[in-house]
Amino acid sequence: MKLKLFLSLLFASLCAAVALFARKDSPQSSPARGALVRAIPVAYSDASIPIRAVGVLARKVEADLSFKVGGIVEVVAVRAGDRVVRGQVLARLRTEEIDAQVEQARSALAKAERDRARLETLLANRVATLENLQDARTAAEVAGAALRIAEFNRQYAVIIAPDHGQILRRRGEPGELIAPGQAVVGFSSEAEGWLLRAGLADRELAQLKLGDRVEVVVGDGPPVAGRLAHIAEAADATTRTTPVEIVLEAVSEQARSGRIAVATLWPARVSSRPVVPASALIEGAGLAGSLYVVDDGAAVARRIAVEIEAMHGEQVFLRSALPRAARLVVSGAEYLRDGMAVEVAQ
Repeated sequence: MKLKLFLSLLFASLCAAVALFARKDSPQSSPARGALVRAIPVAYSDASIPIRAVGVLARKVEADLSFKVGGIVEVVAVRAGDRVVRGQVLARLRTEEIDAQVEQARSALAKAERDRARLETLLANRVATLENLQDARTAAEVAGAALRIAEFNRQYAVIIAPDHGQILRRRGEPGELIAPGQAVVGFSSEAEGWLLRAGLADRELAQLKLGDRVEVVVGDGPPVAGRLAHIAEAADATTRTTPVEIVLEAVSEQARSGRIAVATLWPARVSSRPVVPASALIEGAGLAGSLYVVDDGAAVARRIAVEIEAMHGEQVFLRSALPRAARLVVSGAEYLRDGMAVEVAQ
């Protein structure tokens, strides 16, 4: 009984194998369909390719404030991060020496005025010469100029906030001997807003013009709108990039002077050119690549060499033209050969 069952199963297996072999060799049963691929219409776009740049945030007006004359610091009334108002005293020198210079100049002027008045009287009485009077008048003018200099220096022995703003740095302390022009506090004005300073390569600048739209991201904050406001006339000697300034149209909550931010610049629209998914490219090398297209009404894959303009995310912009009526193979291209029959999945 077992032998009979075994022989039956063996016979059935042989019959199935023969039938499969016959079906495989039969010319009527060979598949007429080619390789199965997925394809999409060829797309053209005149959209510009965004340019990404990294820069440093700053307020439009930032200045290191200092004393006109040197001396001993008496007080520095602010610290970094303090907000100040226009006219507020930020720092002051000890003014004993400067006050003495002002008094000295005032006394010298008073004496010169007396000498001039006396010589005018003597000249009227023909006791002095005109030359003596002219010398006295010159001495009075010199003394008056010296007094104005001393009073001017006295005025700038105090640092006053030029506008509403914020203190960026504090570089002086009470008791220090400060030289003329040495920075004491760093000040930034709030009235003029913020800008981003960055450097761009020549090929990027060639696509841009003043007023182009920009988006700036500071930290993990939302994008802030801006515009390209200034392009320098000379490239930086160290980086060989050209400095640009981007004006922010709003203030980011995370903005800090000196903080790094990322800008995306959007050039004006350009001439229409093909844009394809990155998955469509095969065997790319540098800016050269290849892809397959299926011409309208055909069932054959045609390989085309292309030149790449740029990539943005998953999109690839081409310099090479593609037939607008063709379909672009985006899946299955790695198994194709030029002229191979294909079937496009619906």
